[in-house]
Amino acid sequence: MITLEDKIAITELVARFAHCSDYGDWEKLATLYTPDVVTELDGLPMRYEGIEQQVEHAKASDTQAEGKNRHFNFNLMINEEGGKVVAEYAFMNVNAGHVPMASKIVVTGRMRDTVVKTGEGWKIAHRFVRFDQNVQVDF
Repeated sequence: MITLEDKIAITELVARFAHCSDYGDWEKLATLYTPDVVTELDGLPMRYEGIEQQVEHAKASDTQAEGKNRHFNFNLMINEEGGKVVAEYAFMNVNAGHVPMASKIVVTGRMRDTVVKTGEGWKIAHRFVRFDQNVQVDF
């Protein structure tokens, strides 16, 4: 059974993903995943397998947004399902841009992270991303 402390730690895990990804802390980002992590994108043939691919994807997004990629996560729910712990939440990805009032929402959707408790704390083992828009990812 997950505890309140577990739920707080999982909430922090989701927040740390956004912070590390958005501000280029690639070393810390790598510590948030299990070695065999997989990210699947609903409706797209690509997937990211392993920590290195997760970090490389984040770096590519950062480059494409010129360091102004921002993830906003909300409506977080943490549940146990069939012996697994799942964090589900809505997200909004924004390109903050370099000029005031010029920020743009890039995409919105839902994330479903299967998380596991390790000796080093909670980590993301599987991520399923469902976009609200028709998305073409080319990196």
